[in-house]
Amino acid sequence: MPERTTFSWDRLTVTCVLSFCILVCGLSVGLVLGELRDQFAISGVLAAMHGAAFGVGLLVMSMAGLPLVAALGRPRGFWVASGSIVVGVAVLCAGQSWPVTLLGSTIAGLACAFLVMLMPGIMADHHGDAMTGAFAAVNGVPGVAGIAFSLVVGAVITAGGSWRWPYLALTLLIGAATVLVGRRVRIPNALPTARSALPLLRQPDVRRSFIKMVHAVLAEFPIGVWAVTFLKEVGGASAGTAATLGAVWGTCIMVSRLLVPRTVALLGRATVVVGYAMVVLGSLLLWTGPGLGVRVLGVVIAGLGCAPLYPLAVEHLYDNADADSVTLGALTALASGVAVTAGPLVVGVIADSAGLRNAMLFVTGLAALGVVTNLPRRQPSPALSR
Repeated sequence: MPERTTFSWDRLTVTCVLSFCILVCGLSVGLVLGELRDQFAISGVLAAMHGAAFGVGLLVMSMAGLPLVAALGRPRGFWVASGSIVVGVAVLCAGQSWPVTLLGSTIAGLACAFLVMLMPGIMADHHGDAMTGAFAAVNGVPGVAGIAFSLVVGAVITAGGSWRWPYLALTLLIGAATVLVGRRVRIPNALPTARSALPLLRQPDVRRSFIKMVHAVLAEFPIGVWAVTFLKEVGGASAGTAATLGAVWGTCIMVSRLLVPRTVALLGRATVVVGYAMVVLGSLLLWTGPGLGVRVLGVVIAGLGCAPLYPLAVEHLYDNADADSVTLGALTALASGVAVTAGPLVVGVIADSAGLRNAMLFVTGLAALGVVTNLPRRQPSPALSR
């Protein structure tokens, strides 16, 4: 892993952090999956489709995003994506039937996907060698928004109110802050040099980076989407308490990603193995329990462990691929889309057939595979190689 330099917290970086806070708004539907299931009497698969809309959006943007960037330019695309997330959340919060809420989550998911596609390139072009720390921070600090959502929405649900108005109010507030801070920011422009990122997968190093990104997101996203519902249905927490405890996940992701440069400096290449091992332990505690407290501890351990995996996988791609930053962003969107679409849906399918508790073992297995595949390979001794 290359040496990391310290990035600067300038106005552009803060604007990007705030835009990813809007993204957190668009992806916080996991907080209210239990409420949607109760209100509309929908299955686990149908509920999971609300969370998987982001994954579908990532798949769409990995194919159609490059022509869209070429037409809009990256600066305008950034603001179109951010504004569209707010629109999607508004539809989600206004919906009084599951097709409408699914439409809102789909609009938000597509816009979130476009923003996710743009962000690695913006950080790479703006911060250069300090890209990994900056990108990890942009992915981590918005955990504050996730914490706010968990605490505020959880408190309102506990008090007997609807989740809809605090969800929308927080989204509008963060959106306004993003516009206020970023109205004079110059986002580095870049146009894709290719119409598709798929040909890059012919390169062995790029394929390895792609698989690393898919694996990292699969180890993270299903827990993030299902944690609140899991703590409610398996852990025995009330709806309000479970939503409030969702703040634990966001806090762990935020703290761990802010510490990525220090963690890598301390653990080196073992960072990825340790991260996956912590996800194994955390997901097993979610499965075994007993009780709510042990399962919350499982969320803590899994959140701290999985947080560095995706930024480091993206770094691996940018270090090993010879392509422009926009095209590489499309490849990150494709990798994330595969994982974000499949992960929560697989958990939902298993939950419907074997129960949500047993569905968590899907994550355990993936994380265990991550430990095994990232262990250092033993080099043959000189005597054996003769």
